[in-house]
This record gives sequence, C-alpha cells and structure tokens, in this order.
Amino acid sequence: MISNRLTWKVSVIGQPGSGKSSLISRMAYDSDSAAGAMRGLVRKKLNAELNGETRNVEFLFQEIDGFSGSDNLIASANGVIIVVDITNPVDFDELTKFINFISNFGKKPLIFIAGSKLDRRYEAKIWEKDLEPLKKHGISKIYMVSSRQPETVKSMLNDVAASLLMRTMERK
Repeated sequence: MISNRLTWKVSVIGQPGSGKSSLISRMAYDSDSAAGAMRGLVRKKLNAELNGETRNVEFLFQEIDGFSGSDNLIASANGVIIVVDITNPVDFDELTKFINFISNFGKKPLIFIAGSKLDRRYEAKIWEKDLEPLKKHGISKIYMVSSRQPETVKSMLNDVAASLLMRTMERK
C-alpha cells in the first residue's frame, strides 16, 4: 500500500536567465517574483489526485544553473524539469545529450521540459513543435508556461504531481 504522504525531489535546471527562479517561485509561493537568489531546497505541499485518490505530497525543488557539473545534484531527483527560454535559441544537440545523460541514472527520474516565458511568445524563437522531437529521447511531457500566467504553471505542477504519483504507484 502506498503512503498518503509522499515527498519528491524535483531538480529544475536550465541556462542562467531561462526563468528557473521565477518558475520555482510561482510553483512554491504563487508569485512571479524570485526575490533574491533561492538557496537549497524550496518546499511546496499540495494534494495530488490520481484515479479518484488523493495523496498529500511535498515537492522539494532544487534550482540548478547550467547543464555541466550537475550530475551529483540530479542523481537523487525523482523528476527533472528542464527550463528552456523560448525567446532564446537552443542547441538541440546539447540538450539531447543532456536528456540522454539524465535518462541513464539508476533512479531514472521523470524528465519534463518547460518552455518558459510564454507571455513573450511574440519574441519566441522556439515553439512547442520544435521541442516535440525530444520526446523520443525520454521526455515525459512538454509544457509551455510563464510565471506571469499562473494558470499555466499550476496546470504543469498538477500534471507533474500526477505523473510522479502514477510512477510511484506503478513501483509499489
């Protein structure tokens, strides 16, 4: 039987300026302002629902700048959210290598991509269709979000919680 109380560590990783801090602030505090640098783990409690059952879950968000040297930080993560600023070009080969690298960890965290800064879509250089091919490399889901559009982040967080809950239940 699965516990009614669960804790998941989710690493939020991306290039500097991609919107990681604002995204974490929106998920944890329902604010789009990342006041100061967040240090350590940021906690968020919520109720996750799957198949009519509700569980009390606690997310521990860890922000990681850049992809190199992050292996020891994401090794213990249940999930990884890769934040991609849609207003800046991305090296998709480098991103694919990183996704493959994460996929080979023993714990095999669920991997999500958050195309951030959706509120600035008129400046977009990356669209959801550009990110779709990454699904064949182990991406669970792709979200287009903005910390300035709370409903997009809330929807992503609820879906990430449901995905992690589903995986947890499958393993029990």
